[in-house]
Formats: sequence, C-alpha cells, structure tokens
Amino acid sequence: MNSTEIAKLAGVSRSTVSRVINNYSNVPEETREKVLRVIKEYDYVPHASARMLAGSKNKVIGLFIVDLVNEEGGLKNRITKSPYYLEFTSSVIETASEMDYLVLVHIIHTVAGYEKIKECFYNKMISGGIFIGQNDDDESIKKIIDRGYRVVLVDQSIRPDDATYNQCTIVNADNYGGAYSATKYLTDMKHKQIAHITGGTAKFSSKDRIRGYKKALKDAGIKVNKDLIINSEFVENAGYEATKKLFNGKSKFSAIFASNDKIAFGAIKAVQEEGLKVPEDISVIGFDDIESSKYFNPPLTSIKMELVEMADLATKSIVASIEQDVKPSVNIVPVTLVERESCGILK
Repeated sequence: MNSTEIAKLAGVSRSTVSRVINNYSNVPEETREKVLRVIKEYDYVPHASARMLAGSKNKVIGLFIVDLVNEEGGLKNRITKSPYYLEFTSSVIETASEMDYLVLVHIIHTVAGYEKIKECFYNKMISGGIFIGQNDDDESIKKIIDRGYRVVLVDQSIRPDDATYNQCTIVNADNYGGAYSATKYLTDMKHKQIAHITGGTAKFSSKDRIRGYKKALKDAGIKVNKDLIINSEFVENAGYEATKKLFNGKSKFSAIFASNDKIAFGAIKAVQEEGLKVPEDISVIGFDDIESSKYFNPPLTSIKMELVEMADLATKSIVASIEQDVKPSVNIVPVTLVERESCGILK
C-alpha cells in the first residue's frame, strides 16, 4: 500500500494525500476525514524518511548526553550508573511521550561522536535536540546552533552578547546560589576551614559552584585558601582521591563542600578511612540530592536540584520551538538545602 493507492481509494489526488499526512491547513475538513478514514482502514503508515525529505517536521527530539572523560572503570558505567543522568533522561522521555513525541537518546564519549549527532540534525532524523553534560561553550554544539537547528542546552553559561547562544534555550540549576547556600550553611556552623572538591573546570555548573563557594567565604570574612580547593570530577572515586589529597596537604580543614553527592560519598569514605567521623570530626555537604543520599551513612546533607522540573522545562521548550517557533529563553531553576546528618556545629 502506498500514497498513490490511498489517493485512488479516497478519490483524491496524491498531492492531497500528502497534504493530509503532513497536516497542512489548506485541506477541506471533509476531504481530510475521508483520507484519514482510508488510511486507518488500510493501516497505512507513511514512510518517515519521505516525509522528512519533503520538509515535514517529525515528532522526534534528540537527547544527547555528553561524557568526554575517560575512566578506567569503563565509559559505559559512567552514564548507566549515574542517578543524575538516569532521572533526567527518564523525565525527558516521560514528558515527551505525554506530548506525543519520541526521544532519540545518544551518548557522546568522544569528539568524533559529534559527527553522528550532526547527521541526526542534517538528515532531519530529529526536529530538535537537548544537550546535557557538555563542557561549557562547546564548539561542536555552537556549529549546530549556528546552522539554525533548534537546541536546548542544560548547564551552559549565560552570555547575552553571544549571538550563538541567543538562538537556543538554556536551562540551568541555580548552581551559584546553591553553592553559596551550602558554604554559608557551614560558616553558620562556625566552620572557617572549608575545603571544596570541584567537578573540574570545564563544566559551567562546576565553575559556578566554585564562584558561589568563594563568595560565601568572602561574605563571612574568611580568606579563600587555594590549597583547600581540589579540582576533581563528578564521580565517587574522584571524591575519594581528592579527599586523600586534602589529608596529605598542609592545610587543615573541618568541613568539605563537595560539588555533587557522588563526590561527597567518596569524601566520606576517605574521612572514615582516616579513623575520623562524619560529622563529629569533619562535616560534609553535597549537591544534587540524589535518591541514595538519604540512605547513606550518615544521611547526606545536600543541595537539592529539581531535575524533573529541569527535564520537563527543557522538553516543553524544545517542543514549543518546533511547533510554535517560540523564541529562545534563559531559565534558572531554584535549588533548596536539604538538612540531614552529615554536618555539625564546630566545637
């Protein structure tokens, strides 16, 4: 069964069938219903690639998870075992399904992997894409945006004077405010020697959390000690190794602000191996508030990111730009402090 046969059965031209399939507005309602009845009766499925070549917008969006860091434990485990990416991905799929959209999910581990993503846009396999996990100011993504494709970036610095980023929607957590709150929470508990284990310096969220940490120390009248800032990665083992470096360093510390919960888990393990207790000897606070934080020993105090809300916002924004040509926007999603048992007042 093809469109020509559908046209004959419906008593219309092949071009009319094409206009009905592609949901053009210039088709009389009576004719549209007649064609749709025949399509349903004969269970006709239009060839997707033909529709795309004709210029029709399909109802498929891409979700591209960028993870360019090599890890001895295997690249695959980094994403499949990440509560952060799993919650975001499942939320995007659920919201997209409610809007009658499919989601093509692809993980990028190398710069060469961007070529497959470009093909998805250039060959019209998708009508728009959401990127998460990319380094700040990613040149490969900028080229895609500059080609006029619809893009939403999660975790990207806001640059009002940059023409490229004015063409896409940005969805960020309030990384700066969350880091400020986490650090202030510790200073309010009388801590002055507060270490910070970062998620590196390539990602916007990590850089913004460093800024928030430094500003909170400054506002508390505490001088920033560079020896207490350890650049790391957003994984548990990196938090463990970073904390070992802190113990081997010359500067003492009574608290750790970890740039995410996984780093905090590794930090607590390293603290306990030193024969110390959390929070009696060292206080630890994380960021993200992943599900396992509440079940950790001790339960982790953390800054809660609204990942479901961020995913929902990103998905609805990309669909709105596809269907209604809505202008790009910048969105900062608030975070909240969740108090548990991993921080204590310095005695």
